[in-house]
Amino acid sequence: MTLDLATIGATLGPFEQTYDWRDIALYALGLGAGVDDLEFVQDAPPPKVLPTFGVVPAFKPVFEALKMTGGNLVTLLHSGQNTELIKPFPHEGTMLTTASIRGIWDMKIGALAIIDSETSVGGDTVTRTAWHLLLRGEGKFGGQRPPKLLRISPPDDDVEPLFSKEVQTEPNQALLYRLSGDINPIHAQPKVALEAGFERPILHGLCFYGIAGRVALRELAGNDPARFTNFEARFGKVVMPGDTLVVEGWPLDDPGSAAITVTIKHSGEKAIANGLFRFRQ
Repeated sequence: MTLDLATIGATLGPFEQTYDWRDIALYALGLGAGVDDLEFVQDAPPPKVLPTFGVVPAFKPVFEALKMTGGNLVTLLHSGQNTELIKPFPHEGTMLTTASIRGIWDMKIGALAIIDSETSVGGDTVTRTAWHLLLRGEGKFGGQRPPKLLRISPPDDDVEPLFSKEVQTEPNQALLYRLSGDINPIHAQPKVALEAGFERPILHGLCFYGIAGRVALRELAGNDPARFTNFEARFGKVVMPGDTLVVEGWPLDDPGSAAITVTIKHSGEKAIANGLFRFRQ
């Protein structure tokens, strides 16, 4: 094992990042937003900020924390994500973000590192995130098993979803999405993707996560970021740029919550089988 367990509990930052409408629009465009989503991509009036934008200021702090553990980006699989919105992002400002290493657990097939982040703008906390990062080949070190993972299943097959929307990703989707800061080479460089065991660069888990969050925000919360509470998801099958995705949501017994899935249309496999979207009604 090459991971440094002594880094558990370490905190990094704050890291500073200034943003404006261009960064907001670029993130939305990276998630497939377009002419039907002008409120998130235009400069005037000031754009709304998609709640999952909270991952953007966390990219650098989280990757620096991962490097501190000894983790390798080539062996990394992003296995889960949670984004909590405390208050909507202003349309411009300077973000200060800290990251902390919650723990490293033994999953046999690899080591699971969970890294948390918190971001403030203008002195106010706006978002918190939790990143589940599976480091393949780093398991079987005798460590503790991970904490209980999210298990949210849709109702039985005879229950119709609240919504079912197809989203066509583009062959260059990963190249566009990475401009927001997630520059892991596995998503852009064919040689690195091959070294990691993939025939070509794969789509970021955070990209199809953001796509699902964008669709759910529109379908469940009227495209109002102030109604977004949090979106937690576990990632399953790998998505390739150009795949068509089917995003679906079902109501849960807890008011203001929905089970979310993302299915790769041509294979029927689940890119997200366990997703929980919470919103204010």
